[in-house]
Amino acid sequence: MRTVSLRAVSVAAFALIAACSDDVASTAPLNPSDAVSADASTDRRIYVQKDRLANPLVSEVMVVKRLHDKYNFGIPTTDVGWTDHLTGFVNGVAGRSPAYASTIAGALLPDMLLTYPKRDGKPVFWLSWVFGGYGGRSLPDDVVDIGLGAIFGTLLGNTNNVTPGLTTDNVSANDSPFRSTFPYLAAAH
Repeated sequence: MRTVSLRAVSVAAFALIAACSDDVASTAPLNPSDAVSADASTDRRIYVQKDRLANPLVSEVMVVKRLHDKYNFGIPTTDVGWTDHLTGFVNGVAGRSPAYASTIAGALLPDMLLTYPKRDGKPVFWLSWVFGGYGGRSLPDDVVDIGLGAIFGTLLGNTNNVTPGLTTDNVSANDSPFRSTFPYLAAAH
């Protein structure tokens, strides 16, 4: 038990250090920082993408911090270029096999949320068609715990090199109830 706890703490510390690297020299130039700007000639707003969170753990966990903006300004058609980042994290940080790391990367890239209205209602299917569904998720699905369970746990049936202490963010539900009508999200607070 002590070995598992020490291993979990070590993996978490390594992941935190790797994700928080802030090597400015290798950061690519970014798009304008304003999320919305006005075009005076047409009186229209121009929106700039800030984050891509269809699969939340891709950017937030598996892409090193210094590359977050480059990733977030990207588009799904070029996501194959991020495969090595994902497989490197799952294999190196999580200690899972290269084949398992490739499966996880295949499920999370391209980073877009596909929907199929007749999907099975199992929350794990937001990960992708790779695991038996066609994406989509409902508001109460705990996508962070599902993702961590896939990377560090036994969620997808892989029992090799599991790190149970890293399979949850310990947030069990939204702190405000969802609405029953559109826009469904709880009121801002």
